Amino acid sequence: MTIADKFASVRKWPNLPLALLLIALSTVFLFGGERHRFYRPGSNILTANYMAVAMNLSLEHNFVGHYYRTLIPEGDVVYFPYNRFPPGGYALIKLATLPFVDSLSASLYVGRLLMLSFFAGAALFAYLALSRIVANRWIALISTLLAFSSYYCLFHNDTVATDAMPDLFGVMLTFHGIAIFAQEGRFRQLLLKACLALLLGWHVYALLLTFIVIGLGSELIKLSTRRPRASIYSYMTLPFRSRYMLLGGVSLLGGVGILAFNFTNEYFAMNGETPLMELRSVKSTLRRTGLGLNDTYDKGILEWQPFLKEQIYRLVIASMPYAFAESEYGKALSKFEQTPWVLLATVMGAGALLIDLRRFRHKTLLAALSLFGVCWALLARQQVALHDFEGIYYIGIPLVLFTLLLLFIHKRLGGRLVVALAITALPLFGLSAYQMSLVGNDAETAEFQNAIFNEFQAIRDKMPQDKVVYIPIRPSWQADTVFAGTTRASIFYLSGRVIVHTKNPELCRLADFVITAQREEGTALLTPNNRLRFLYERSPELTHISHIPEVCQWKDG
Repeated sequence: MTIADKFASVRKWPNLPLALLLIALSTVFLFGGERHRFYRPGSNILTANYMAVAMNLSLEHNFVGHYYRTLIPEGDVVYFPYNRFPPGGYALIKLATLPFVDSLSASLYVGRLLMLSFFAGAALFAYLALSRIVANRWIALISTLLAFSSYYCLFHNDTVATDAMPDLFGVMLTFHGIAIFAQEGRFRQLLLKACLALLLGWHVYALLLTFIVIGLGSELIKLSTRRPRASIYSYMTLPFRSRYMLLGGVSLLGGVGILAFNFTNEYFAMNGETPLMELRSVKSTLRRTGLGLNDTYDKGILEWQPFLKEQIYRLVIASMPYAFAESEYGKALSKFEQTPWVLLATVMGAGALLIDLRRFRHKTLLAALSLFGVCWALLARQQVALHDFEGIYYIGIPLVLFTLLLLFIHKRLGGRLVVALAITALPLFGLSAYQMSLVGNDAETAEFQNAIFNEFQAIRDKMPQDKVVYIPIRPSWQADTVFAGTTRASIFYLSGRVIVHTKNPELCRLADFVITAQREEGTALLTPNNRLRFLYERSPELTHISHIPEVCQWKDG
């Protein structure tokens, strides 16, 4: 049997592409799921925030999405909510980590595995949707592997954040529902998938908006073509008779209901004393949608010229497998900084391919998939400009570009070459996943991370829930690789405790415990085996610890 015959026989196995996809996706668990690799620089702050919110989610606190609690001068406990996102992702993290709530390292490990599962699920639904649209599973396999091997996808695929992998999963789940709806007219499954996606994140709105606008536009064109003398009334009432508008209305009501639940919950958690427009989550939502700005941010990056330049750069990164990039964090793809021209040439080439494929039935679906990331970037510019991980949501463009290119190759050169390209894409994806697993995971960092987790585990075991702990803010703590700032890390490590980071003597003297980075000989220490972080209980002995400002020393015992 010749090589050509072997390729021909391989093409007859309908489930082989799906099996190869699952094998490829397993590499992210193999390379990215090591127990002792917890944080990467750049993703640790997000992980600390979301893990804390999930672990603090409980009926005891009325399911308020808060990442930590602190004291005010009156001595009352107040929340720092982080519930501007849908609660579905938090709830799933909570459920996954619930059996491991007493172990910091195990909780984070399970949280990371959950994010990797969302990543694999997003890739799976992207493949299933594309295989329906183009009716070629090998093309769908290659496009999915190449698009999901980018820097953004692989760097953030284990970042514990609901607006990263869970949100991407919801988008791809909805796109799969769109593909089924376009082919079979099954509208209820699309509604269900869109509602499930809304429980995981907001990015699905960009996909729905582009799909609804394109769908309504196509219906108007069909009406004008089939009924050239249709009345103005027919044109005006068409949107209200369309299932596209029903989809938009249901999705909008679902999002409003989620926000109403979050804001109401936060309002009562703040004892009803904070005006609605002053709630942290409300102000954050307004800022992210451009209706309110935070003066602490650099407005220069929000200007259109630097913003668009940065988005072009991100689009190039999102359209390239990570194996082609440099593997050092902070310098990723720096050698491609001058590639806007390459991107422009690629888009022009894709346009030519699209013209060649003008008879392709589902161009509107590919258009919705490719435009939703751009739509989100324009509508939520304040959010997108300030967060590098938003580059994940340009994934629709490489999915479409690779698909169009492969369709062109299949049409001109035949299916055997496409199968050969699929076999090439498999090791390329695995190599990209392996290279990313090395980023930020050197032996020194891993050793320090393990030590910090073990020592905070000892601190948590010694300090009961709902106790007040004072943590002096020190520059040396800010420099720690794992901590990413005192507040950011301690909110996860000390979930459930009331944390005070202030020099206000009225507050820090209300604390039951203190955590410092300095050990004092002759002072009662609750964690004698620790080497980096130490727990002390409030007592008159704590009058000479140098980490505690003079105004906060507990001279009154």
